[in-house]
Amino acid sequence: MTTQHANALLIIDDHPVYREALGEILTREFRTQDIQVVTASNANEGLELVDAMDKVWVVLLDVKMPGLSGLAGIKVFKLKSNVEHVVSISGLESPTWEPRAVAAGATLFLSKNSTSISIYEKLKKLFEFSTLNSNTLKSEDQPDIRLTQRQLEVLQLISLGHPNKIIADLLEIKEQTVKIHINQIFKELRVFNRTQAVLKAQKYQLLGI
Repeated sequence: MTTQHANALLIIDDHPVYREALGEILTREFRTQDIQVVTASNANEGLELVDAMDKVWVVLLDVKMPGLSGLAGIKVFKLKSNVEHVVSISGLESPTWEPRAVAAGATLFLSKNSTSISIYEKLKKLFEFSTLNSNTLKSEDQPDIRLTQRQLEVLQLISLGHPNKIIADLLEIKEQTVKIHINQIFKELRVFNRTQAVLKAQKYQLLGI
């Protein structure tokens, strides 16, 4: 990826009412940040837009649509050099689909049960994160990950599927302290959720399992 940052959002969803309603709200919210929002009714139409427009994209892709969708759709969009993030969205159960979507290359998995403003807030973080100059980031091959011993312990317990309350009980610390450690872990690993954190921890052999 070049030092350009994402400056456009593509919403791909085959449900016209949901697609256009979400598109209108996100267009309004992102207008002040000079981020263009466009919509497509299927993945093929979305791919044409990505190829035709001189933009760097965050793609919000519905999991279940006729034609190209799901995990295959995530992988196809991730191959595009001008697609910085693919975000998977669905009304399906998150515990089932989130790890599969993230493993396929999605940055985030969002639920359609979320409010439009909640979706906006999560997408906004991706645009904020992407504005970091890539030259300031460490190479993925030689990451400079600085986690304390306590943060590594929290990360280990996250990898075992424990919720914050159980992690707090096991480490004999406050649940709020666990949240602080998790926020720092996400920042150091440059991830946005627990599934991504575990996958990256496994990649760089940060877990003792």
